[in-house]
Amino acid sequence: MTDEGSNYPENKLLILYILNKINTPITNSILTKIYFSVNDLNYFYFQQYLADLVEKKWIDTYSENNSFYYVINSRGKETLDDLMYLIPSVMILAADSAIKNIAQGIKYELVVSSDFIILDVDKINIKCNINEGSTKLFSLEVYAGSMEQARKIADNWKQNALKYYPKIINMLTDENPEGI
Repeated sequence: MTDEGSNYPENKLLILYILNKINTPITNSILTKIYFSVNDLNYFYFQQYLADLVEKKWIDTYSENNSFYYVINSRGKETLDDLMYLIPSVMILAADSAIKNIAQGIKYELVVSSDFIILDVDKINIKCNINEGSTKLFSLEVYAGSMEQARKIADNWKQNALKYYPKIINMLTDENPEGI
């Protein structure tokens, strides 16, 4: 097993790498499974590294349906880009292989959709959803004043829903939201 002090930066960076590569919110259990298929580390050290990354605000977290999810944010991506060279290439290859084998179905479990219903010439109802299997995780209904605006909303939702969702959940659960 890896000693707590040895390879400390590469252990945290490997977590960031996995989250960045998957590019979708994942549970602790899936992240742990992928990580341990690459690196033999004490479980408690792994959890401490993960907590440190959250504390440094390089990873965002949210809870939904009794599951806790992790997703890399822009600050974590910048850090990873700057320090990627510290991760040994053999670990990157192993992580890529593990992600392909273990997480292949993750993106397919989360289905992002948007539909619109034309109510009138200048009233279009857009329904933005995220489903995990048969469970609806998130649903948002908004109105647009034009078809062009409706298309932009639908396209942006499809492209960015997995970025927006954790932010919306965090804003809704924050007792003192700032910047709203």
